Amino acid sequence: MRLPHLEPGQVCLGAALLVPPPLAAELSAARRSFGDYEPSPPHITVIPPTPVPRAGFASLVERLGAGAAAFRPFRVHLRGTATFRPVSPVVYARLADGFDRCQALERLVRAALTGLEDRFPYHPHVTVANGCDEATLDHAQAALRHIDATFTVDSLAVCTLQPDGDWRMVQLLPFGAPPLPDAVQPPPPPRSAT
Repeated sequence: MRLPHLEPGQVCLGAALLVPPPLAAELSAARRSFGDYEPSPPHITVIPPTPVPRAGFASLVERLGAGAAAFRPFRVHLRGTATFRPVSPVVYARLADGFDRCQALERLVRAALTGLEDRFPYHPHVTVANGCDEATLDHAQAALRHIDATFTVDSLAVCTLQPDGDWRMVQLLPFGAPPLPDAVQPPPPPRSAT
């Protein structure tokens, strides 16, 4: 992962949906078995590493919290693996359900962060291997191809990059409304095959 350059007075912020236990422990163990260093727990990135002013950090988190409070908990279903290669050396678990809700959340959260640049189009996923050699990435993609797990996300984790390169959660922002029954969840928009 390429990290942004920080100017004096800036902090590197990220926002993510955390994968709950025991699935998080299973994915972490798999990632370690591939020899991949994991600087944060398994998650779905909502806002990638982004420089923000340290002086306005509390106000920014408050705005993110207001956005999260207006969002509803939703179900995520991970099924199978895919890769961003050759653009990026990443293998990930695919979202079979929850993809559209992650996109809606990303738009809502992004609105609180003025001036945020897009490096890549937003594609919700859970990274399972990153930056490894091609053979290891092939192995990771094959080893986890049968992943099939469902969980509910009900909060947004705000994290900061530490000097040692690890991410630390500084605030967990709960979603405010009760979950919708599956029967009334809006259908996902049509997606092109990847």
